[in-house]
Amino acid sequence: MVTGASAGIGAAIASRLAGAGASVVAVSRSGRVPEAAGLVRPLAADLSDAEAVDRVIDGVVAELGGLDILVNNAGRGDWLPLGELDRNYFDGLVGLNLWAPLRLCQLAHPHLAAGDDSAVVMIGSVDAVRPSAGGAVYGATKAGLAAVTVALAKEWRADGIRVTQVDPGIVDTPMASGVISELAAAGVSVNISGRAGKPDEIAALVHYLVAPAGRFATGVSFRLDGGAVALGPFDMLES
Repeated sequence: MVTGASAGIGAAIASRLAGAGASVVAVSRSGRVPEAAGLVRPLAADLSDAEAVDRVIDGVVAELGGLDILVNNAGRGDWLPLGELDRNYFDGLVGLNLWAPLRLCQLAHPHLAAGDDSAVVMIGSVDAVRPSAGGAVYGATKAGLAAVTVALAKEWRADGIRVTQVDPGIVDTPMASGVISELAAAGVSVNISGRAGKPDEIAALVHYLVAPAGRFATGVSFRLDGGAVALGPFDMLES
């Protein structure tokens, strides 16, 4: 099961796993299926709606007959200065970015525990460790996911469920297109690689983490940011 799977990173992950032979349910608000080799089945669900979150695992299990892999990718990536923050914005962002993945894990647990080699991957963000200005709430939700990753890896180790997180930097997706255009126009590079990441690069790491080759990885976050955190603010001033 891959959430937020109609475009961008989620679509790339669903396509990659399906191409490797997995039967994948792609969950998204639109219910669109990304182009992919193998089996990708759509499931329309708005995960900002708590009632929809409560129903979606049953729908996935009915479609697949079980559940071995959960990739929590759905989320919002918007920024707002603290002075403009209100409770509705806070609750909406935390509900989608943090509560929904937590609740999906909770509901998926019995099905994951029934498998022999189940895995959960959270898609976080480099903002979990270096939030942008205006990203107090967004960064907090992604840092919260990192804490959940460690806690669940410990809680579920007896069930043989591995839990990891991937923290991308700027990736060339529709959600990041505006930021990428602004950086290009300003001639600013925010990472060592000098470019935005590609969704397929994130998907390749997720594939490794859920595959048998990744069995030694659990309770840890993997930063895939093109060297954004390594490139400190003083380095940026010199670029």
